[in-house]
Amino acid sequence: MSKCKLDVSHPKFHIVGGTSGPAFDAGIKELQGKLAKDHRLSNWVCHPMPGYPAYDKKVWKWDFEPSGNKSHTRKGWRLYAYVPDLNVPEPIPAQAFLAYDKSDQPKGSPAQYVADALKDFLLAAIKIQATPDRFRRQMLVDNRIVSLCYDCCETIFSNNKEEADAQEAAHNCAPLPY
Repeated sequence: MSKCKLDVSHPKFHIVGGTSGPAFDAGIKELQGKLAKDHRLSNWVCHPMPGYPAYDKKVWKWDFEPSGNKSHTRKGWRLYAYVPDLNVPEPIPAQAFLAYDKSDQPKGSPAQYVADALKDFLLAAIKIQATPDRFRRQMLVDNRIVSLCYDCCETIFSNNKEEADAQEAAHNCAPLPY
């Protein structure tokens, strides 16, 4: 991974504690600029996720501080981002999902806290849009297919899957009035 595009605009990006304001925004802009050139300019590192192999090499973190803060030992803020695939063309997309002031750092296992935050983010970020099936198919004894239209209850007989697909796509009906 060399160039990366960090997105911090997702509405489910969770910011904990005193991590906000113009200094925080300036730090984020600085990170985005460095990542756009080369992630090695920013101390952007892969966060180890022991016990969570599904998130291995997918969680990245960055520690930063307000401009003017001269602490050389420990930067005050931490940001985590989700990188679903490192093997895509650059710039590699990264989605920020958690940031906090290190004074608000959770106690216990950091990997568990980050994994829980990422699970919440991913569940909230996924919009499931199921479209109901219009037909119910059943294979008959003679290997023909019967399709039942849920809208008008008409049955359609077909000799194979391709024919069933075509007949279902061409089917026009008036839904039952119920």
